[in-house]
Amino acid sequence: MRIHMNRNYILSVSMRLSLILGFIIMGCTQLQSVTEKFPSSQPVQYPTSQIQTPTLLDDTKHFMEIASLGKRIIDSNSFDQFKRKISPDYSSERIFLARVDEFSIGVPYNPLNQWDLALENGMIEGLLNKGFKLAEKLDFVGPRNRDEYIGNSPQDAFYMHGIDLDHLSIIMKKYKSPLLLEYQVMEFSEAPQINSAIVYFRMVDLASMKILASKVVKEGDSIEKLNDINLKEYERTHSAINNFMFPLNLYDHFSKTGVLNIDILNITGAYKNSPSPKTMAIENGLITGLIENSRNKSINPFLIEKTSGFKFKYPVVYNNIVFNTNPILYESWSELIDATGCTEVIMYRYIEDEGIYIRVIDAKNNGHILFSDVIPFPENDDKGVFSNHNSVSDMIGRTFNYDILTEKRLLLVDGDKHTIEADNYNMIRSKFNEMQLAIEEGIITALVRKSSSNNFSVYEKLKTLYLKRPWMYDEKIFNLNPLYLDNWTQLRNFGVDILIVYNNLIPYEKLPVESVEYKKVALSYRVIDLKTGDVISANEINNL
Repeated sequence: MRIHMNRNYILSVSMRLSLILGFIIMGCTQLQSVTEKFPSSQPVQYPTSQIQTPTLLDDTKHFMEIASLGKRIIDSNSFDQFKRKISPDYSSERIFLARVDEFSIGVPYNPLNQWDLALENGMIEGLLNKGFKLAEKLDFVGPRNRDEYIGNSPQDAFYMHGIDLDHLSIIMKKYKSPLLLEYQVMEFSEAPQINSAIVYFRMVDLASMKILASKVVKEGDSIEKLNDINLKEYERTHSAINNFMFPLNLYDHFSKTGVLNIDILNITGAYKNSPSPKTMAIENGLITGLIENSRNKSINPFLIEKTSGFKFKYPVVYNNIVFNTNPILYESWSELIDATGCTEVIMYRYIEDEGIYIRVIDAKNNGHILFSDVIPFPENDDKGVFSNHNSVSDMIGRTFNYDILTEKRLLLVDGDKHTIEADNYNMIRSKFNEMQLAIEEGIITALVRKSSSNNFSVYEKLKTLYLKRPWMYDEKIFNLNPLYLDNWTQLRNFGVDILIVYNNLIPYEKLPVESVEYKKVALSYRVIDLKTGDVISANEINNL
C-alpha cells in the first residue's frame, strides 16, 4: 500500500527539518568551541579551596572518627578516675546510658545529628570494652516536665533531676538497670580539624538516688580550641573544693546529703544567678570535689540526687522574718527529711571571682551546724566578701568569751538597727547583698570552729522567726529586743538555750564595691541566756 503525500505537506516537513538541522549545527558548533577551550585530555581543575564535593564515603569515614572520639573519652585517664569511684559491688549491674545535657534546668535537647549518634556509639563501644553491661534503649524514658520544677510556686531548688521521675522505675524494672549513667555534652565540635568534646558524667544508684561518681572528661585532637567558659567554672570550683582541708570528722556525719545552692535567696527569695549551664558547671564541680576530696575516706556514697521536696520559702515571707533564715520552706527539719530523704544539707553560695561559701547542716539533729567557711578559688579576685568574712571570724575567735557557752545550744540573729529604724529596715532589707551575709556567716564560722573544743553547738534558723512590726515600738521602753516574742520560752521551743543578737554597723548596701569602707567591718553583739532572760555578755569588734 502506498502512502500519498501532497506537495504542501512535503514543503512543510522540509522546512521543519531545516530548522531542526540548523539548531543541531549551531549546538555542535558551540559544543566544539567549548571542547576546544577545555580538551578532553585536560579535564577542568576546580580550585579545592572554592569547591569541595564530599562523598558519602567521606561522611562515613568522619562518622567513624567521631565514634573513635567517643571511645577515646571512655578510654581516658579521667574516665578511669570516674570508674574507680564506683564500688566493685556494682560491677555486675546493668547500666542505662542517658544523655541529659540541660534537662535539669528545663532546656530540651538542641537539634541532634549523626555526629551526636556517632559520639554515643563510640562511648557505648568504650564502655563495653571496659566491662560495663549496658541496656539498649527502646522507649518509655523521657525528660521531666519542666513545669514540675521550673517557674513553680513554691519554688524548687536549683539543679533538680532532669529525667521523668516516674520513668526511673521503668529503667529499673523494664530495663533491669539499677544504675543510671548520665552525661552532659558541655562542648563538642565534629569539625574534622577539631574533633573534640568536653563531657560531664554522673553515675546514680536509682534505688537510693545516691551519686556514685562525678567527673568531666576532655578528649580530642584540638581540645584547646573549644569554648571552655563553663569548663573553667567547673575546674576552679572542683580544684577549690577538692583541695580544701575539711575537718577530719566532717565526712563521718554524711549519710544522705543534699547539695543546695542558696545564692541570696534568704534576702530576696529568688536566685540572683539564674539557672544556666554556668551554674550547672559550678555545682558539678562542687559535687566532684566533695567526692574526690582527700578527707572522704568512706567507700559509701553520700550525696543525693535532688528529685523532689526541696521547696523554698515564698519571697514575701522574708519581709517579716529575721535576716538570713534558711530558705527551705519547712518549719521543722523532720519535714525536710520526710520530703527529700536527706538527713544532711550542704548549702553553698557562689561568690563571683572569689570562691564558694559552704555551710553544712545536720537535719537529724534539729539543724545543728557542722561546718561553716569560705573556700577561695585557686586564683581569686578579692572583692572584700571573703576578707570581711575572715576578719569577723578572726576577731570573734580571739575575743569571744566561750566559757559562757559550755553545754549550750545557741542561735544567731541580726538585730541591725531594727528597734529605732524598723520602717527603714523593712525597705532596705531587699537591698542587702553578699556582704551582709558574709558578716553573719563570719560569726557562724568562728563559733562553729570553737564549738567542739568548748562543748557547745550552733543551730541553723529554719522556723519562721518574726520581727516586731514598727508600731510595736510605739510608747515602749527604748531598745527592745527585735524578736516578736511574748517570753523567752517561745524561743526555747526552737531547741536553743542562748541567743546572740548582733548589729552590723556598716551599711554595705549604700557603699560602692570599690570603696575602702566596703572592706571594713564593725559590729556589736549581746549574748542572752534564754533560761533566765539575762544579758550575760556584750561586746564590739571592728577593724576601722
